[in-house]
Amino acid sequence: MLDKILEIIAIHLGIAVEDLSDEMALTDIGIDSLTLMKIIMSVENTFDIHIYDEEIVELRLISDIADVTVRKVSF
Repeated sequence: MLDKILEIIAIHLGIAVEDLSDEMALTDIGIDSLTLMKIIMSVENTFDIHIYDEEIVELRLISDIADVTVRKVSF
């Protein structure tokens, strides 16, 4: 699952997946609020889940996106 999330982020940022790691801060890799919303929409569509706004504002790291996705898919 993390690999797919890294792939989605890499596509939106136009960088190689190899340049990303799960412990990177979203702001450190240039993800602003608009880009984050686009990434979240892609994650939601890919995994057929819904991530609530209250959850999105808490996202700080790539691993946070993966964690919330795992919780939603496992539910």
